[in-house]
Amino acid sequence: MNNSGEAQNPKSKTLHLFWLGSTISGILLGLNAPGFGTQWVGIAAFFPLLLVLEQLHKKQLFPFWKQAGLFFTACWLSGSIAASIGGYWITNSIHVFGHLPWFAALLITAVGYGLEVGLQLFVYFGLPLLFIRQRSGWDLVLRLAFILALDPWYPRLIQWNYGGLTFSQFPWIEQVADLIGSSGLLIYSAGFSFLLIYWWRWKIENEGNRKILLQATAIYLILWSIGLGYGAWRIRDLGTQNLKSKTQNPKLTVTVIQPNFSLRELASNPELAHSKREQNLESLLSDSRKALAEPAPDLQVLENTSAPILLIWPESVYPDPFFKVAASREKVIAFAEEHQTSILLATVDWEHTKTDPKFHGVSVLIDSNGEVLGRYNKIFLIPFGETIPFSDWFPGLAAWLRKNIANLSEFERGREYTAFSLNEKIELSAPICFDIFSPAVVRGMVKNGANLVVNLSNLAWFGRTTASGNMVAVLRWRALENRVPVVFASNNGESVFIGADGKNLSQQLGLFEEGTLTARIKIHPRFSFYREYAEWVWGGFMLLFLLLGILAHVRGKIFKL
Repeated sequence: MNNSGEAQNPKSKTLHLFWLGSTISGILLGLNAPGFGTQWVGIAAFFPLLLVLEQLHKKQLFPFWKQAGLFFTACWLSGSIAASIGGYWITNSIHVFGHLPWFAALLITAVGYGLEVGLQLFVYFGLPLLFIRQRSGWDLVLRLAFILALDPWYPRLIQWNYGGLTFSQFPWIEQVADLIGSSGLLIYSAGFSFLLIYWWRWKIENEGNRKILLQATAIYLILWSIGLGYGAWRIRDLGTQNLKSKTQNPKLTVTVIQPNFSLRELASNPELAHSKREQNLESLLSDSRKALAEPAPDLQVLENTSAPILLIWPESVYPDPFFKVAASREKVIAFAEEHQTSILLATVDWEHTKTDPKFHGVSVLIDSNGEVLGRYNKIFLIPFGETIPFSDWFPGLAAWLRKNIANLSEFERGREYTAFSLNEKIELSAPICFDIFSPAVVRGMVKNGANLVVNLSNLAWFGRTTASGNMVAVLRWRALENRVPVVFASNNGESVFIGADGKNLSQQLGLFEEGTLTARIKIHPRFSFYREYAEWVWGGFMLLFLLLGILAHVRGKIFKL
């Protein structure tokens, strides 16, 4: 009986750690999401989960398939908790606009979105460990290289990466994104957790080599020194470029209208919509007249006051399909001509086919002469908001979702990374809402010539949550990765202008606040290694993983074959 009790004790201790470690990692990953001001906890967020996986692997208490199931369950638990905290803006939207009880909305977020997050954690951290036969310093380095090689290619509904999440608004280290992308910053966040695991092995479990541990720590600190040094130099270099370009580069006067129109007619409880202002073209034009009449505060000292004017209307504030309703379109054209301003707006459009009409989310640029300079069809569609994932594979399920989910739209995905030519020196792109979650969309637009990116959004769907904070954080990554100024124009807040260095160029309007922003932005090219050679960066990480894998197998024989 005593022997049986002793045999069960390791399993009991391991399962206690299983619940504790998975829960702590889930909480830290949830707080790692933008908007809480605690994104820095992401630097250690993986450590408790990694420790759980380590113990399940080390003790060899379970057969392979049961071990794999426990790995996945631990990751799913962490993912569900993380999704419930960091993605509570999704829960709010499901509750308010999907007309579901709060608990049901939370369950959908935790189980559904949590499953996606958990699966990603399992693939990144659990799957490689299943094939490790012998633990050593080699396996930790190789597992980190695997994550760096996989992350740019890994498919996900919402394009989070835990490098950019952690180091958002760390002024120096985030500048490295123009070398390795925000995804590449995983070398610092995940790298720290793997380093802690090695310290744990050496200090607590009396495993590992102290000399190798100190060498690994020194290399990690050197990487930090390089990153911080590069960031400090890059910020200074960009400032110098700005001073030299005062009179050499074109300027653009940009005015953003944040009308704070309500979606209360769509909400299950109108009081949860946080605005009573009805969507109306006349109100939008009135706001625009007032904004254009006010003197523009110079956020940067400029001699040229004759810069062209761009008026920006966010997503969902223009009330009619622009290309289908002539009366509203003519009012917009007349307004552009009267005020000699270009107008950028978001709308919907559709084309008829033999079966059903195909709908598009569209951004449109009208110049100061009233001519339409171009249109862009939204590429990155919101799952279950603008598209039903895998609807072609599961038509029955898609039909059920269409019937039972209120306010579900289905758009056709755009194909072109469109850049509008405002004049011969100024080209801009206008991704719509979650388009900016995909690095490929903004990068493709900038490579096609855009030297200004304007994101047209409406996040009223998500209420008083951190959704806007999430968007602004992602926009900073896109600005840094591509070294391009970015404008966040949102119907409900928190609109802001962001420079190519990731810093705010303007004040930031409040959430559910009616207001305007105006500034003159200098348009000039800035080099970004990542923008031009991202494929080389990704290939470099893959090559590093392969070389380390071969070396690890030859020297350490760590794989289960």
